[in-house]
Amino acid sequence: MVLQADPEILRELVNRYDELQRLDASFWDCTIRPGTEGTLYTLCVLTGIRDESKALAAARSLFPAPDLPPRSPGSPSA
Repeated sequence: MVLQADPEILRELVNRYDELQRLDASFWDCTIRPGTEGTLYTLCVLTGIRDESKALAAARSLFPAPDLPPRSPGSPSA
């Protein structure tokens, strides 16, 4: 039996991590760092992956890419 984390919980954690990364760097040590570390730790536990960056990437891979605006005609392709 393989346990899987609730995708909505993973989405909330990824969103929380992204929000913390956007906050003012002057609060990094006292406010942002503990929240970021806790969020990454929880992602590691829920994904079963010990490496934080790999756990974050694995959680992100479960969600479709955000909708991109349509390309205008003549715009270079990526």
